[in-house]
Amino acid sequence: MPNNCPIDLIPYDESKAINLPQIINSNYTNQDFWSLKSRLVDFINERFGSNGTVLPNTFNDFVESSIAIMLMEIYAFVGDTISFKQDQQFGENFIDSVSELENAFRLCKNIGMQPIPPVPARTLWTASINSTNSQDVVLTAPVKITTSSNGETINIELFPCDSNYNPIFNQNIIIPAGSTSVNSIVGLEGRSVSNTFSGTGEPGQTFQLLNAPVAYNSIEVIVNGNIWNKVDYFTDSQPRPEYRVEFDSNYNAYVIFGNNRTGLIPFLGSVITINYRVGGGIKGNIISNYVTTQYQAFVESLGFSVTVALNNYTKGSYGYDGDGIDEIKRKYPNYLRTQNRAVTGLDYKTLADQFATAYHGQIGKSIAVLRNHGCAGNIIDIYILAKNGQNGLEKTSNELKVDLLEEINTKKMLTDYVCLKDGIIVYTDVQIDLTCDKFFKKFESEIKENVLKRIDSFFALSNWEYGQTLSSSDLLKQLSDLKQIKSIDLSFLTDDSESSEVSTVTTNFYEIIRPDVIEINFNYEK
Repeated sequence: MPNNCPIDLIPYDESKAINLPQIINSNYTNQDFWSLKSRLVDFINERFGSNGTVLPNTFNDFVESSIAIMLMEIYAFVGDTISFKQDQQFGENFIDSVSELENAFRLCKNIGMQPIPPVPARTLWTASINSTNSQDVVLTAPVKITTSSNGETINIELFPCDSNYNPIFNQNIIIPAGSTSVNSIVGLEGRSVSNTFSGTGEPGQTFQLLNAPVAYNSIEVIVNGNIWNKVDYFTDSQPRPEYRVEFDSNYNAYVIFGNNRTGLIPFLGSVITINYRVGGGIKGNIISNYVTTQYQAFVESLGFSVTVALNNYTKGSYGYDGDGIDEIKRKYPNYLRTQNRAVTGLDYKTLADQFATAYHGQIGKSIAVLRNHGCAGNIIDIYILAKNGQNGLEKTSNELKVDLLEEINTKKMLTDYVCLKDGIIVYTDVQIDLTCDKFFKKFESEIKENVLKRIDSFFALSNWEYGQTLSSSDLLKQLSDLKQIKSIDLSFLTDDSESSEVSTVTTNFYEIIRPDVIEINFNYEK
């Protein structure tokens, strides 16, 4: 047959084949130091040892003090370090494995989610004088108060407030003539700050505020004497006087302007004044009557000063440290599913759970229940409770309800009707009787502290939802590994259970359990 192949084929000659070294089987999943060292020892032994494939097959120096082992350990250490960093960096790309707050913020930015920055605590105050005065006593606002709690300095500013307890920033506090006191005063934890910048005329101008942490929703932007409006995103914006705000993991705030297609550009040389507050956190949740101080108010018409007594007659509420990595991980999946709109019950719950205000606090727990309303749409009942402190809940104020409803109405289905209702807190007393060996009596305070820490962890707000059942067996699991304790008797007492103690507390779908009085008694055996 004629050879029609365009290429001359050379027959395979086995004698000319290249013999490649055979690499030992390796487990590429074990990448820690000791696994890598073991693999290196096996590799050297199989390649260069008495049964090795590389001449002279004489290497056998595997004692721990040898140079060879030292080099292998160096390589294993380097490999272990590189492997760890690779795994860590890979894990930082996913919300369930992220460990650094900065990377968690980056993931949130990708989906348009803004973690809640610190929220300032709010207190109500009274100002009083010893006797009536024929003239108004004027306290120039803000009246600055400094106190401390648990070694932390707490800065508070006092402002007059309206009937809804909103601060009035451009007015002074006045004790009217003929009166001895006034109690329409709100105290905000933190300090007022103002920064001034000059416009560059460029699209997307971004200015980092000079102080941190910036309190939630406290930013006011004034460009050439005109107040600009804050928006969450520029995607739906027109060329209007608008700006948006981003926070980094240290809660530094960045004010960002538009490009004349979405949001206006402050022109070159524009005077940009940004007023905001610095502070926030649970440290501001002081107890009532915690601060009693004196303030000298000058009565100009009379030409002398008057001593004014200042006192917080309510406890601090709403103070929040800002979302940490655990809180971000909890919120992220629901926010991703919701996509900043409300269609399902879970959407409404997500929007409510992530809602916070500058002066009326934030939502702590919510549950949304959909009721069919025929062809006219749905009625959505949202049972809400406000967050107060780390693990505290309280009845939601009317002011916070109004703010939340306004926010939900911008994201709900047009035909949906939203009803905000109060969730119910079922306060539960915890009675614990501990039996220990008498040897541990001298360690009673340490044991008690450890038990209380575990109870606090058990009742962490993130672990509880509406309608959840409290069982003594669940709490016992938290305490069962304390070796100093021989036996534990545990029971609960609620208002519904009256005087009888129970081992299980059940709730309705609109109720949530929170601990009240925790009593720990010790018994000692010989």
